[in-house]
Amino acid sequence: MLNERRVTITTLLGTGCGLASWAICARGMGLDVLWSQSVLLVLINTLMGFTIGISSLRIHWMLHGAFIGLIYGVVLAIFTQSHGLGFWWPLVLGPVFGFMVELCATVFFRADIDAW
Repeated sequence: MLNERRVTITTLLGTGCGLASWAICARGMGLDVLWSQSVLLVLINTLMGFTIGISSLRIHWMLHGAFIGLIYGVVLAIFTQSHGLGFWWPLVLGPVFGFMVELCATVFFRADIDAW
């Protein structure tokens, strides 16, 4: 059974991580980011949060978020490298963002995975 509250929380947290990715890329690194690239940065991270919310992998919550974040980090790293925005920052921040989304959802909002 799907926990709708968990999916909502993780999707919103993923969107926040996407906005943070855009801010790091555009403001922090001073790169010239197109509007379409900004939308993709936010959407990929939103999808990461949604995937964390609907996933019911039977692994510890810390590894769960970091693993899914790593998968989306690799996808985002390939995208950003092909658009000249760098390769390593999304590869490192993907697992960090995934861990943070899972930490906030599981510990702070107490929205556990129903399969556990």
